[in-house]
Amino acid sequence: MNEKAGLRSRVYAVLSVAFSPPREGLGAPGAPQAAVLILREASQALAIAVPERALAAIEEGGRHATMNLAQDGEGDLEVEYNRLFVGPGAPRVYPYESLYRGSMSLVMGPSAGEVLQAYRRNGLAIDTAFKDLPDHIAVELEFMARLCCEEARAGSAGRADLALRLKQDQRSFLDAHLATWLPAMCERVLRETTSTMYRGFAEIAATFVGWDRERLDAEQLSGVEAGA
Repeated sequence: MNEKAGLRSRVYAVLSVAFSPPREGLGAPGAPQAAVLILREASQALAIAVPERALAAIEEGGRHATMNLAQDGEGDLEVEYNRLFVGPGAPRVYPYESLYRGSMSLVMGPSAGEVLQAYRRNGLAIDTAFKDLPDHIAVELEFMARLCCEEARAGSAGRADLALRLKQDQRSFLDAHLATWLPAMCERVLRETTSTMYRGFAEIAATFVGWDRERLDAEQLSGVEAGA
């Protein structure tokens, strides 16, 4: 169980970086290829049906981005990220939960406050250097990565009670937040992006989060946690 939690943490961390500005990690030479290694290892170990075409798309996009950066000094991945998620003008894809939840669909809607409370309940705070909103997709994915990492540590330390609580927190956060809107966001990315890399990450994110939610729900029903 500890190993599985650690692998899940690594996948969530990779996906968080994927939906962060490229200058914060994904735009570095070799970063997409390193991400694919993690995703492939985790999908095999956890028996997740991650589409190989999506992994290949990330690798191809990484090679293309590196080639363009070397040739003209421009980061086309950064350009595409801004076009999709930032602007100028209206983003093609909004990366905030609030825009997908509730009847008013307002930035900093109720869901933003709810996720912030979830972070605080688990003793986590958003880095002061981060200037975006608490319900940004990258932050919610990073939160799940942290919960899975803490679960793995608790299990390794023999803290079954703490590991169980952290697993319950993961299930609650997926059911109340991340899993309720990430699929819709990923569908928009697939529809709007011109980047094979973002297409690959969107497909994998939707597949993985759906798998993780089903797995946690199944464990709850079967009582697996009691023996974790």
